Amino acid sequence: MISAEDTIAGLHDALSLRRRVRSLVQLCGAAAVIGLVVVLWLTEDGLPARTQAGFAAVVLVGLAVMTRAVYVLRQRGHLFANDKVIASWIASGFAVLLATGLALAGHGRLGAPFVLAAVAYLLFTHRAKRRLERR
Repeated sequence: MISAEDTIAGLHDALSLRRRVRSLVQLCGAAAVIGLVVVLWLTEDGLPARTQAGFAAVVLVGLAVMTRAVYVLRQRGHLFANDKVIASWIASGFAVLLATGLALAGHGRLGAPFVLAAVAYLLFTHRAKRRLERR
C-alpha cells in the first residue's frame, strides 16, 4: 500500500535527464523547422495558395510542438494521464489535417488513402474511448 506522502512525493518528482533532453531536442528541432519554412516562405515570390497553406500548416504544427516542449520543461514533472490523452487527441487532429492537406495537394488521387486511413484511425480511437468510459 502506498502512503499519501509517497503519492504526493511522486507527483513532485523532477523530470528525468533523458526526458528533459528529449523535450529540448523537440523544442530546438521544431524551432529549426519553423525558421527554415518561414525563411523559405518569405524569400520565394509568387507561391501558389496551396503551397502557402502548406507552409502555414507546417508552422502551426511546429508551434504546437514547441508549446508542448516548453510546457513539459516548465512543469518539470511527469505528465498525468489526462495530459497524455489530450496530447494524443492533438496528434490525431494534426494527422487528419495532414492527410486532408495531402488529399487536396494531390487533387484527391494521392491523398485519398491517407484521408481514409486517418478517418478510420479517428473512428477506432473514438470507439476505444467509449469502451473505456463504459467500464
